[in-house]
Amino acid sequence: MYNISQLNAAGAALGLPLRYVVAVTAMAAANAPELVTKLTCACEYLLSASEMVQFVELSRESLLKMVTTIGTPRIINSTAALMDAVPETIKERLPKTSLRCKDDYNYDAIRQRGLDMWKGVYSKQAEKLEGKIGGWYPDLLEVIQTDLYGRILSDCRILDAKSTELCTIGALFPSNVPAQLKSHVIGAGRLGASSDEIEAAKAIAKLVCIQATALRD
Repeated sequence: MYNISQLNAAGAALGLPLRYVVAVTAMAAANAPELVTKLTCACEYLLSASEMVQFVELSRESLLKMVTTIGTPRIINSTAALMDAVPETIKERLPKTSLRCKDDYNYDAIRQRGLDMWKGVYSKQAEKLEGKIGGWYPDLLEVIQTDLYGRILSDCRILDAKSTELCTIGALFPSNVPAQLKSHVIGAGRLGASSDEIEAAKAIAKLVCIQATALRD
């Protein structure tokens, strides 16, 4: 059984089940799907059925969104670990069809939604960063703003913008990218996260890194 007390202490400033969702995201980034399985099994005993459904829905959505940060192989492995540990009684209450469909993909609307979130995260630095990335490769900027921010990160039907940024912190900490982590720590604050919530997300990710290292020793 996964010892969840340390995780609860580290993430106390985040409500349930968000602290566990941030942990799942960090576990995926740390390439530790075994921890995802253990945490999911522990949640079955700690959460009510409704909370468990919410945990699974938010975790799946966070993992999907973090394709943009972690990469597809680790997301697939951690999503499999999550779902293999979910009881059938909970799976029966999850949506059976995709929320995303061809009717969602109006290019202009998607791009504007992505730009709105981009500016929300980066504020006064948005234009400067846009110039840098566009100077390196215009197609990279287009994909980041339209496909990653527009189609994926800014879709808040399941996971809202603030929670998305807190999960992004969870994903970036194990990825050892300090510049991007700093940007999204600031971005989370701009999108409404308190300093306590941000520190909790960082503490959860740090704990997950320790746990993931212990798995391999």
